Amino acid sequence: MSLLSSFFSNFFSMQSKSVRDNQLRQDSRENAFSLQYSNKKEQFVLKVSMFAALFLAIFGISFGMSIQSMAVIFDGFVALLSVGLGFLSVLSSRYIYKEDDDVFQYGYVRFEPMVNLFKSLVLVFVCIYAFINALHSIINGGYEVEFEAGAVYSFFAFLFSSVLFAYTLVFARRLRSDLIKVDNTEWKIDSVLYFAALLAFTLSYIANFFEYDMSFITPYIDPVLLALLSLFLCVSPLRIACENLKDLMMIAPPELDERITKIMQNLSTEFGFSDYDTHLAKSGRFYMLEVNILTQKNFKPKSVQEFDHIRERIEKALEIPSYNIWLRVSFTADPKWL
Repeated sequence: MSLLSSFFSNFFSMQSKSVRDNQLRQDSRENAFSLQYSNKKEQFVLKVSMFAALFLAIFGISFGMSIQSMAVIFDGFVALLSVGLGFLSVLSSRYIYKEDDDVFQYGYVRFEPMVNLFKSLVLVFVCIYAFINALHSIINGGYEVEFEAGAVYSFFAFLFSSVLFAYTLVFARRLRSDLIKVDNTEWKIDSVLYFAALLAFTLSYIANFFEYDMSFITPYIDPVLLALLSLFLCVSPLRIACENLKDLMMIAPPELDERITKIMQNLSTEFGFSDYDTHLAKSGRFYMLEVNILTQKNFKPKSVQEFDHIRERIEKALEIPSYNIWLRVSFTADPKWL
């Protein structure tokens, strides 16, 4: 009877293990497919943004040369700068999930915060440059804006930038991509600045219909709007720069640090661990977590699978996709290895 019971117990145990292994393999395949789809979609969106910036640059330079406007030509060259920055994003997205090699033995995860930091600092520089130019114009008495040609260019550039802003915003949220988020911030800055120029043209045009002479105000409309908006727009890229600088400095995210502390406290109570130590860092969309567990001397695991079971519980409790985390869990009975 005991032999029969043992047989059925082993049989159902093997069946359960087989089902569990199949489920893990299926989840792994689904995660790999989801990751591949998201990464390809991210690269596609970044390429659309890059080529859109190229189109805007060509349009701005050619239109500026046709109306002989240095301001519009300069704007086209600024858009050309965005093309180079966009290429960096596409290149970074292509290498993010590339496996480690002999040179980059921890993978290419650092590329994302480096690119995002560089791009956001360039956007901050553009905002500061626009503010300084606007301030210089105000001090020197402002300037008159040519309504017809300038308004046409600003109108079409504003519509184009707004469409790209909305497009990148959708996929930045859907794919949770910081690379697309930076591009989205760039298109937001462009949209607002073009809208400000269009508003300045409109206000200058309306001022001509007032009963009183408003000619002394119109030269200041555009530079004042530009100064105010450039300061306002500087906030977003500055925030992105700070976030990515934290990633490069390997500063632990507070929320995740609190979460892993609670997880380890619960596991220590359940398994009777003497102590534990954690090391956490974030790099772009990737997390690197090291957990060292100090076991009691009388702790006797049934098998190596029990260690793996604890690792699985930590990974699931973190609620981070396995392809976005580098998790290392070690066990020791000697406090010096913590």
